[in-house]
Amino acid sequence: MDIHPPEHPIRSVRDFLLQIFTITCGIVIALLLESEVINRHEARLARETRADFVAELEENAAKVREVRAMSDAHEKWLDNAADWAEALRKHQTRGKLVPPGAVIFPSLRNAAWETSLATQAVRLLTFEETRALATAYNHQAVLNDMVVRAREQWLGLSAFDIDPAEATDDGVRDGLRELRIASAYQHSLDLLEDKVMSEYQAAQNAIAASK
Repeated sequence: MDIHPPEHPIRSVRDFLLQIFTITCGIVIALLLESEVINRHEARLARETRADFVAELEENAAKVREVRAMSDAHEKWLDNAADWAEALRKHQTRGKLVPPGAVIFPSLRNAAWETSLATQAVRLLTFEETRALATAYNHQAVLNDMVVRAREQWLGLSAFDIDPAEATDDGVRDGLRELRIASAYQHSLDLLEDKVMSEYQAAQNAIAASK
C-alpha cells in the first residue's frame, strides 16, 4: 500500500485534518480488505486440513479393522503351534505343523499430520482438535514401531518347520520360545490397535464438533 502526498498545498487546519482523515480511511479500508483475504484463505486452509485428517483417519481405521478381523485366527494358530511343540517335546506328536498363512499388518499413514505441521496449518485448528489428533498420531507411532518388530517375528515363524522325526530338545525349546514371543507381540498389537481405534474416534469427534 502506497501513501501519496496531497495534490494541493495544505492551506488550513481543516485541509490538514481532511487529508489525515482521508489517509486514515484508506489505511483502515486496506487493512480490512487484507484481513478479509487472510481470513478467507485461513478458513479454506482449515477446511482442507480437517478434510485431510478425516480422510486419513478413516483410511487408517479401515486398515486396522481389516487386521483385527484376522487377529483371532493368528492367535489360534499360535496357541495350536505352542500345543503342538509342547506335545513334541513330550514325544507325543506325529506329523508336521502347518505353517501360518499370510499375516497382514497395518501400514498406517501420517501424511496429514506431517503436512499440517510443515505448513503450520495445525495452528488453525482448535485446541481440542489438536490435542486429540496429537494423541491419536502418537499412539499410531507406537503401534507402527510394534508392527515392525511383530512382522520380523512372524517372518521367522513362516519358516517354522520342525520335523518330528528329526526334532531335538534344543530345537523344540527354541521354537517354543519364538512362539511365545510372537504370542506376546500379537497380544500387544491387539491392545494397541484397540487403543488407536479409540483415539481415532476421539479425533474425528473433535473435528466434527468444530465445524
